[in-house]
Amino acid sequence: MPPAKLEAQISPRVAKLRRGLVMRSNSVLITIYGDAIAPRRQSVWLGNLIALSEPFGISSRLVRTSAFRLTADDWFTATRIGRRSYYGLSDIGLQRVRHADRRIYEFNLPTWDGRWTLVLLETGMRASMRQHLKRELLWESFGQLSPGIFAHPHVDHQSLQEILRAAKAEDRVAVLSAQSLDDYGRKPLQALMHDTFKLSKVDQAWQQFIARFEPAVALLDALTQAEAFFLRTLLIHEYRRVLLRDPNLPAALLPADWPGLRARELCELLYRGLLAGSEQFLCAHLETTDGPLIKTPKEISRRLSRA
Repeated sequence: MPPAKLEAQISPRVAKLRRGLVMRSNSVLITIYGDAIAPRRQSVWLGNLIALSEPFGISSRLVRTSAFRLTADDWFTATRIGRRSYYGLSDIGLQRVRHADRRIYEFNLPTWDGRWTLVLLETGMRASMRQHLKRELLWESFGQLSPGIFAHPHVDHQSLQEILRAAKAEDRVAVLSAQSLDDYGRKPLQALMHDTFKLSKVDQAWQQFIARFEPAVALLDALTQAEAFFLRTLLIHEYRRVLLRDPNLPAALLPADWPGLRARELCELLYRGLLAGSEQFLCAHLETTDGPLIKTPKEISRRLSRA
């Protein structure tokens, strides 16, 4: 297990990268599981989760409460062995983080054929299903053009089908393909995208991300394994937070000098430099229902091959 005071192993120059951030327990646990645990399909001892969360300013009480709530919300499954509780991802939780994985670790902008995918929700759909679909579609970077119409320029259709199937909404949603006509200009479309996706706010968020993490590049060669884990988790947590708001538009629809491109490059560079040390730390200290955490699986190694 990690030492009782993991926070003491994080030097001030590394710890200051967290300064000013409000990190919520649920979100931090989902980041840790999505980034490091999900590819292993293992359940981790609660005591480890408490120790891992400490450097992010999260108390043991909050970790326990979040683990309970995430289990109730069908993110986690709980296993008890003796007096110890272990938490792993549920099938639905695993599906959710897999969707995120396709976005977070795809560091290159996709090519675009000029087509859009439109998702139209049935007007008589019950409110709970509508809210669920809205939340999932926005996470997949769909833009909401109107209360029941969502658009995306390069949707992952496997993820979309999984979202509709999980919501039991296959017969309540129409999925269409659209394309701009050559006789009409693209300028109104770019203005519509800027407003729909609130690109000015996303631009500001990426600028803040770059300002926070660019100094970390100079620290890579001197980090301890514990610091590598801390920085890797902090990096993905904040990258995921901004990415949730970024529509991942193709270059043809982005403003000039879009900071999201630099943020992608920075995240990939840092993740590549942090992976080995952080994996060694996790494998040495985490306890699961199967014994030690298994060594770095191919699913994690393949992330860097996508860059």
